[in-house]
Amino acid sequence: MSAELPFGVPSRVPGGAWVQRVPEPAPRQYDEAKLQRAVHRYLGLALPHDATHFAIPNGLMRSKKAAARARGEGVTAGVCDLCVIYRGRALFIELKTVTGRVSMAQRAMHKLLVHCGAEVMLCRSVEEVEAALREATVPLRASVMA
Repeated sequence: MSAELPFGVPSRVPGGAWVQRVPEPAPRQYDEAKLQRAVHRYLGLALPHDATHFAIPNGLMRSKKAAARARGEGVTAGVCDLCVIYRGRALFIELKTVTGRVSMAQRAMHKLLVHCGAEVMLCRSVEEVEAALREATVPLRASVMA
């Protein structure tokens, strides 16, 4: 008699060994991903025509093989979430939730980027992104409604 585990894995595998059922992890909150999507939409509307932005997808979950391949292609831990290029200036935006913390790798990368002449901004909301870009003298075409 062999009961089925999630994903079609039998509880008794060939050879007579038993597999222990592991509870499914709690659904993960993707608040930072939601924030990044909102910031991306805002930047698409607000940045001047002589500016562009793009995401740097470093934090995607991958298999060990895919992660090793990505490292071989130049993926580096700690790189910021978004980059804005405006008139030859590189402005990197690190997004965190209200409770999110910057990792050691991120701190080290932020210091390196600043040393290389880039600007790094830590923002926890779309409003903070707007304020940081205005402080960096980027003339925005739109404002977040208060």
